[in-house]
Amino acid sequence: MDFFIWLFSVATPLFEIPQAYTIYVNHSSQNVSIYTWGFFLIDNVVWLVYAIRKDSKPLLITSILYFLIELSIVIGIFKYSYLS
Repeated sequence: MDFFIWLFSVATPLFEIPQAYTIYVNHSSQNVSIYTWGFFLIDNVVWLVYAIRKDSKPLLITSILYFLIELSIVIGIFKYSYLS
């Protein structure tokens, strides 16, 4: 079971990479919600703090990966949105 926990702790956040890739390759964040991804980012910070407090390495790795990918998406939304 530990193998699967470690596998999914690394693999699951990687499924957000296509969203970031699309934003940066197309230089567009059209049809991408800042509210959704901003909430995901904030939610992940809560999980990151929880993982640190509980000293859960799989959850910590997952949270760090999610944080990095979600932060890049939020930055991309601002960089390529109609707001800029």
